[in-house]
Amino acid sequence: MKALIALCLLFVSLDVHGENGHDLWLRNRNTGTVKIVCSKKSATLDIAQQELKDSWQGKSGAAITLKIKSDTQIKGDGFTLSPGEIQANTDLGILYGVFALLRRQQTGQSIDNVISNPSYERRILDHWDNLNGTIERGYAGSSIFWHSEKDSFAVTEKDKLLWKEYARANASVGINGAVLNNVNASPKMLSSECLKKVKAIADVLRPFGIRTYL
Repeated sequence: MKALIALCLLFVSLDVHGENGHDLWLRNRNTGTVKIVCSKKSATLDIAQQELKDSWQGKSGAAITLKIKSDTQIKGDGFTLSPGEIQANTDLGILYGVFALLRRQQTGQSIDNVISNPSYERRILDHWDNLNGTIERGYAGSSIFWHSEKDSFAVTEKDKLLWKEYARANASVGINGAVLNNVNASPKMLSSECLKKVKAIADVLRPFGIRTYL
């Protein structure tokens, strides 16, 4: 009997994975398929459609239309939700609507006749990151944008993946801007070498609707 209990505990322990919080609320995977109807193409809309495919928790096989159409009740990058449609004035509004729909699926909230408009046009995170990778008044690790002084301007595939995860998390809660450096800025920020890296970061953030600031 003791041997059987020990064996069961071993199987349980092998199936347990620690949660490090890295994915925030974007952890759930799809529980079925979804048919997406979207007549327009863009990098932002591609992201929106992929999010629906990866995280759909509605009825399997259901169809949803992503419609970009001017509507006076929608302001800026706002959107409307109904069970079979997300409508917005912009591609970014569609992406925000997708995240809102998935969040409501996870929390069991109603999706009927939802109108969501932003209270503020600019919703920005201000990072006090230094070019040597440290963060002024930072308490949770090093900068995701800058490394040590020696290779601060290098760009790796790992960097791009982390920036993409950062952009996705921001877009999922409506953040649309990021300041990459400390207010006590180094003059090297305006060097051509540094600005090339800023462009590389901005290129990753842009499809998620995030503007880059210095």
